[in-house]
Amino acid sequence: MRKLLIGFLALSLVVVFAMPAAATDFDISGTYYIRGWYDDNSKLESDSTASALYQQRLRVKSVFKVVDGLKLTVRLDTLEQTWGSVAPASQDPADSETGVHGGYTNDIASGNVKVEMTRLDFVTKVGLISAGYWDTNAWGCTFGNNTWKVGRIQWTVPIGENFYVVAGLEKDYEGDSKDGRISVFPGDEYSDADNDAYILAGIYKGEQVEAGLLWKYVRLASQRPAGNPFVGDFPPLYCTNAEINVITPYFKATFDPFYVEGQIYWADGTMAFEDYASGTPDVNLEGLSWYLMGKYSFGSAYIGGLAAYAQGDDPNSTDMEGVAVNGGWDWDPCLILWNSDFNYKANGYLGHEGYAMTDGQMRNAFIYQIFGGWNPMEDLVLKASYTIATVGEDQIANPYDSYIMSVDDDYGSEFDITANYKIYDNLDYMVGFGYFWAGDFYKGDPIEESSEVSNTYLLVHKLTLSF
Repeated sequence: MRKLLIGFLALSLVVVFAMPAAATDFDISGTYYIRGWYDDNSKLESDSTASALYQQRLRVKSVFKVVDGLKLTVRLDTLEQTWGSVAPASQDPADSETGVHGGYTNDIASGNVKVEMTRLDFVTKVGLISAGYWDTNAWGCTFGNNTWKVGRIQWTVPIGENFYVVAGLEKDYEGDSKDGRISVFPGDEYSDADNDAYILAGIYKGEQVEAGLLWKYVRLASQRPAGNPFVGDFPPLYCTNAEINVITPYFKATFDPFYVEGQIYWADGTMAFEDYASGTPDVNLEGLSWYLMGKYSFGSAYIGGLAAYAQGDDPNSTDMEGVAVNGGWDWDPCLILWNSDFNYKANGYLGHEGYAMTDGQMRNAFIYQIFGGWNPMEDLVLKASYTIATVGEDQIANPYDSYIMSVDDDYGSEFDITANYKIYDNLDYMVGFGYFWAGDFYKGDPIEESSEVSNTYLLVHKLTLSF
């Protein structure tokens, strides 16, 4: 890790000195957090044991401003890991011949060092051009955002003072024939087994209202056969090529003391089967999700409520519903339920006896929440919320069972409270408590009368430095 950090700093210096000295401006910012968890019972079972751990991450972003209208942004994440899972290289030296570390997995894959973002922005007479590796699937409200990094080229054109048009392309996966992807039929090589996307959007930003509409076309061809298509004596069961159109409008409006925001995702597409499954009918893909939140501020406090929905897949339908829509990794409505940080901490498990588990993205659900916040003093913020979550569509509780869960089954309800204290202008300390009352969803097959679930609670605290 030390060599990688030195290399990153050396690269930064090379870029700086290679630019015109009088014109170059260098900005650096970032965050460092340490977060501790105490989880009482993430498996929702009466005999489950509690767990406790600490996690951390250092994120550094550097912006090289060459001249007005031209800049390069680089972001580095380092030591994003659980304490005790990886030892610093200085304490766990690698074997001089094999390069293998003893006792720990001290490598980049463990989360030690990752260059997360390289983005070049330059202003032209026809708008702003952005190119490189940076966030995708971040649009409008936080609801529905599943941010990750892909190769992107984007063109943003201002029209008037408040309106912008955005167009772009994305490369999520490259799978041309140079990677060994070939057809089972001679002479029919797959030179295009990629995952690509194209976007077109319009955004209005006024003093009180912001609104936007985005269309995204996604083509997923990476599941076409790779290398030798045979496994033993059997051909692949299916080779697919999916095309999906996603349309999502959003709005944000402030009319003091009221604030309201909302967003809708609608997806429609087709999954086609090829080669050995060429006689298989195409499958229709569809998805729908929506979110609405409003709050009222008075003095140093506020109250509000939200409702959200993410479509599930109907087991009685030959279509695939709920495709390309969910609450998103970036949106954490609770401390426990559909919280991406907790899901990561709990190794993706929140469930009972292996029955359909929730994860860090809200899926197949309705949720309703009331919340409030208060600043009793300048540096202290208190927040509390109560959430009810129900199942959206019938679904099979366990792939090995024939029992179909009723739409009346509920995930449960959750109460959360957090306190955030600003120790310095750049240093915050947060403590939180969440209690989850597990619903019938986790009980599984009702024929098993002895099937019971237990509630769980969570304690979390987090120290965050911003610079």
